[in-house]
Amino acid sequence: MTRPTPSVSVIIPVGGFDRYLAEQLAALTVQDYPGPVEVIVSDNRGDPRLAEHVQRMSATVGPPVRYVDSARLSGAAHARNEGARVAAHDFLAFCDADDVVRPGWISSLIQLAQNADVVGTALDASRINCEKALNWTPTPAPTEQGKSAFLPFAIGASLGCWKTVYEALDGMDNTFRASQDVEFSWRAQLEGYTLGFDQEAQVDYRLRSRLRPLMTQSFRLGYGSTMLRGVYRPRGCPPVPLSKVVLAWLELAVRNPLLPVAITRLPRGLWLRAVWPRAGELRGGFGHRAFTW
Repeated sequence: MTRPTPSVSVIIPVGGFDRYLAEQLAALTVQDYPGPVEVIVSDNRGDPRLAEHVQRMSATVGPPVRYVDSARLSGAAHARNEGARVAAHDFLAFCDADDVVRPGWISSLIQLAQNADVVGTALDASRINCEKALNWTPTPAPTEQGKSAFLPFAIGASLGCWKTVYEALDGMDNTFRASQDVEFSWRAQLEGYTLGFDQEAQVDYRLRSRLRPLMTQSFRLGYGSTMLRGVYRPRGCPPVPLSKVVLAWLELAVRNPLLPVAITRLPRGLWLRAVWPRAGELRGGFGHRAFTW
């Protein structure tokens, strides 16, 4: 029988110094979870400023905070795996450096984990983002999150897993530069593990508010999603209908930024946000045979 208050290792993958990390660490200080908690900051870039920052912050954060250098291989999955490798506790909780977990976040994951092996919660982008970022990146409602064309999944910004399960699955697959959370969730379920998802948002999710980072993220997401569909196609994942891809490109061509927004009803930033995942989708789809007519 699962213990109601297992010890928890919170793992935060970081791609170098992140100015929002202090806010996330402060949010972890006010968690309402009564069990033992440690925080592991896994630095995927080996930034000495981050190591110093974490050391300074550890004096002000409630749970013990440890710094781990995970720069040997680039990738968020590797950073998460390195954090999990040194974790001292029974349950692993993953969040991102630039988001803000709510006070009941850990408790929600643990409650779900009483009856599931891998768990996650919905995210909310409405509280901590500017209007521009919200307009550029529409976020699905909590009731629509964690769903896919194949199997449900836990979102990496709010994911929990028993350490024994994470180790049995050899962690996340670092060959995926995006959608590692979806791949991990699918693989876990195909291996016989169960997944639980809380549709009540427990994390305030930060969106990109600058175009270049937004386009980079969007391309990776598009590539990762079709790579995933291609890799898991032999295991029952439905392929991507190429006809829908063509129609999407035709719509983007018609609603291009050269026309007035009053006609297209698609601001330039939102148009770019739509184009780049489609570009990544094409590259990943053809490269990994995810398309079908």
